[in-house]
Parts: sequence; C-alpha cells; structure tokens
Amino acid sequence: MDVLSLLMLVPMLAAVALWVAASVSISRAGLGGTELAVWVLIVLVAPFLGAILWFLVGRPRAASGLRS
Repeated sequence: MDVLSLLMLVPMLAAVALWVAASVSISRAGLGGTELAVWVLIVLVAPFLGAILWFLVGRPRAASGLRS
C-alpha cells in the first residue's frame, strides 16, 4: 500500500467511525418517534455533516450535577 492510498484511507475510516458513533448515540439518546426519525434521516442523507450536527446541536446534554 503506497502512501497516497494510506492518506486517503485514514480520513475515510475516521468519517465512517464518526457516522457509526453518531448512529449509536442517536439510538441511545431516548428520543421520541418523530425526533428520532428526523435525526436518523439527517445522518443517512448527509453522513458526515449530519453526524457533526448531531454532536454539536442534537445530542441531549447531561445534567451537570452541580447544585447551587
């Protein structure tokens, strides 16, 4: 395997890993039917952008556990 092939393979594997992580995260997020369907559709139609959007704006935030 030459260097150019390796340089092309690494980003593709990273994109696949990001897509898989987003898919698993969406399935475990406990979303309702419509919201779940919309996020799955977004990630399927635009895998790279959809996964990034999920992690930036779609994923429910966990409570911080800090009390005032």
